[in-house]
Amino acid sequence: MNSIIMDTLVCPSCKNSLKLTDFNNEDISQDFQADTRQQEVLFGILKCQCETIYPIIDGVPRFLDGGICRFPTFIEKYCKQLDKIGASSKPEHNSMETNGADDYENIRNSFSREWGLFNYEDDKTWGWTLAERKEVFLEDINMKSKELLGKFVFDAGCGNGTLTAALCDFGLRVIGMDLNDGLGLAYRNRSKFAKYLEDNVQYVQGNLLHPPIKEGVFDLVYSSGVIHHTPNSKSVFNSLVPLVKSGGRLYIWVYGKRSIPVRMFFSSGRAFKNLISLKSLVHVCNLLAPFYKVVADGLNMLGIMKFRSRTTKEITLDLFDAFAPRYNHWHTETEVRSWFQEFGFKNINVSGRQKHGFGMYGDMR
Repeated sequence: MNSIIMDTLVCPSCKNSLKLTDFNNEDISQDFQADTRQQEVLFGILKCQCETIYPIIDGVPRFLDGGICRFPTFIEKYCKQLDKIGASSKPEHNSMETNGADDYENIRNSFSREWGLFNYEDDKTWGWTLAERKEVFLEDINMKSKELLGKFVFDAGCGNGTLTAALCDFGLRVIGMDLNDGLGLAYRNRSKFAKYLEDNVQYVQGNLLHPPIKEGVFDLVYSSGVIHHTPNSKSVFNSLVPLVKSGGRLYIWVYGKRSIPVRMFFSSGRAFKNLISLKSLVHVCNLLAPFYKVVADGLNMLGIMKFRSRTTKEITLDLFDAFAPRYNHWHTETEVRSWFQEFGFKNINVSGRQKHGFGMYGDMR
């Protein structure tokens, strides 16, 4: 975590500012100051006025419900530092989400398992190369790369974080946030995709329903294929709106209604998932992937349907992504447009339309 994003982070529970303590420094009691803005913090804490403490682990601030008490290994490892600065190692549980906590725990476990399987050296995401994903990003938001120079972007639900880092090529500053536990891997691999601009990309673990972000700071909030996996897509949309600055743009991509055979296939997979563990589901997807690839390649060859070229491993990840999430809502364009209209967005347009979903963007007045 680069200390420069302290200007952007707030406590997700009470929205107050946070105080940084970096455990990498000899003076571990030193709080964030303006002259340390370029400081990289690998391990430390963020403490709120409400007494909730959030750990920084592997360069990623972790804003899970309950704060530091969700990380007993961290508490044990840094107990001396915590005691020295007067931070309680057993803070009071400060709940952000009293209803549906199990739902978000399920989401965290599901996507932590999925992105834990991702190989940053070889795997593509959804069958797209990074160059292709960057082109899709530009098409989604309907902007030219030259228009993005210097803008501040929030990648809401960044997954494995590879696109988040690669967007720096457009001269952007980007914060990628996700609920999955594997963002430390994204942080360690960011230079592979952002290269010398790695300081321009930062990652945060947190819940999009309660984003630990100041309001009105982003030129662009981008959320592709994410909010339909939450208990209530509209509620998460509502939580993203305040993050967009006046004149900024919000983009979301959601599932649309699928054909009956496709719905039956995925519904049966999700029903079966409820009977087994996530670990077992990975094995099932491993077994299904070769057959899926043969069928997809055959349909491509015959010109009946078009599938992106993917390895068997990538298909395994895609199948897991389809079966594992508890929620897979689908929405209509009319419905999503009404969400934007409710908040007075202008220039509302559909983009990124695909056979299984669509995107929509609007500009904040």
